[in-house]
Amino acid sequence: MAGDRHIYGEVNSKTDMKRVFSDIRHDVEAAGSRPALTELYKRAGYLITLTHAPSWQEKFGQDAAKLREVGQEEFRKTARIINRRAAQIGTEADYDDQWGDAS
Repeated sequence: MAGDRHIYGEVNSKTDMKRVFSDIRHDVEAAGSRPALTELYKRAGYLITLTHAPSWQEKFGQDAAKLREVGQEEFRKTARIINRRAAQIGTEADYDDQWGDAS
């Protein structure tokens, strides 16, 4: 890979995490198909996955867990908006508001 690609910008704080999720939700409002919504859902989920990455543990230390909590709450909001948009465009509104294995 030529370099890091940050579609929504870099995350350095809880505020940045919230901003990125807000940007994703903004994109959801313009999505016109299930594949577009699924892509945005995956982007949102990937942010939570990143909070478990060793690189984030190294970068944020104990704050990585706080970022994960913020990410999980923002993900729930985002999933609800994705489901609402799915219903509006006439596709299945069945996106889970928990990312990954909740057990």
